[in-house]
Amino acid sequence: MTTADTQTDPIAEAIARHHSGLSAVPEAAAFHAWVAQQRGSWSGLMPGLAQARMGHVDFRSADSAVAAASASMDREGAIRAYEALQQSQGFDMGVGHWMEQRCVYQSSNYASTRLAGAMRDCHLGVDLFAPAGTTLRLPLAAEVVVAEVRDIRLDYGGMLVLRHQGPAHPEFFSIWGHLSHASARRWQPGDQIAAGSEFAHLGDFAENGWWLPHLHLQLCLLRLPDFSDAPGVGEQAFAPVWQDIFPNPAPLLRANDEALRS
Repeated sequence: MTTADTQTDPIAEAIARHHSGLSAVPEAAAFHAWVAQQRGSWSGLMPGLAQARMGHVDFRSADSAVAAASASMDREGAIRAYEALQQSQGFDMGVGHWMEQRCVYQSSNYASTRLAGAMRDCHLGVDLFAPAGTTLRLPLAAEVVVAEVRDIRLDYGGMLVLRHQGPAHPEFFSIWGHLSHASARRWQPGDQIAAGSEFAHLGDFAENGWWLPHLHLQLCLLRLPDFSDAPGVGEQAFAPVWQDIFPNPAPLLRANDEALRS
């Protein structure tokens, strides 16, 4: 781990707490209790999510045709591989798993700044694959913290970070990646978005970082100094810490969250 000042680096502080035998995030237990009462309550964020037959889109192995085409930014190859996977497995909506260790994050951009020689390859959100232009409805009222376009290949493209605060749950943040550029430019930090609002659309390859059209949804229990740099993937060695900082969105998305792991 680096010698970063833990007073200005909440993630370093969480790692230090974990190494001391404490919960990495003190609010994690209360948040998980709230999630247990809210299972499936976010299923309306995307058309068909509640009923869709889910299929795993594998980014763990270089033998995965989707992973190989995505890593090489082969647009047509990725589309063909995804359609073939859909046909063979018979699913409506592809899903990329939370905490999955992936093979596609191999560039220097994913080198760890906390552990010498390590890569950041553990996926900290859930991916939901749907056509470009798919409308997203906000499940829970929020304040915009970040609204930006990260127009670099293999990055987020259009990105929003939202703050959720209410009497029934601890403050938390949601990270929405691979959106259209217009979705990000529509909002400014400080804007309030009502629950149920159509607030964003999925971007296509040229807008979403050159990935298959999909939503990267990630939750965060820490108030980070700069959410623009919130990690979407982390070091496998810190997996227990990531599970506290970036809890699994799957129970909110489907009442039977096993469907998101099938």
